[in-house]
Amino acid sequence: MKKTQGVIAAAAFLALALVLFAVWQSVRPEASEGEKAVTVEVVHSDGSTAAFSYQTDLDSLGELLEQEGLISGSEDAYGLFVDTVDGETADFSRDGGWWRLTCNGEDASTGADEVMMQDGDAYVWIYTAG
Repeated sequence: MKKTQGVIAAAAFLALALVLFAVWQSVRPEASEGEKAVTVEVVHSDGSTAAFSYQTDLDSLGELLEQEGLISGSEDAYGLFVDTVDGETADFSRDGGWWRLTCNGEDASTGADEVMMQDGDAYVWIYTAG
């Protein structure tokens, strides 16, 4: 009896996992195909701003901005950790500084290398301290 219950529980868990994976696949963001026009604004630590516009066939924001030389960083277990944007390097040990990324007015939920661009997207990198 217990063996049967264990098999049923395992099968139910597997079925639930497959359903959740299918839902995730259907709602995850995907890049639009073809050329995209995107804008990127950078807000530096001194409050100054710089604006950039790009036309690209690339899918990932991180790939585009690395290719264009606007961002750089290091790879870790979670992807690209951006520490330099538009020539300014955030130094957490100095002032608690880090680069915050927003996508169309909302905080990014992934790293830049996992942000899939859509035509017309607007991104902002904001130097954040403390």
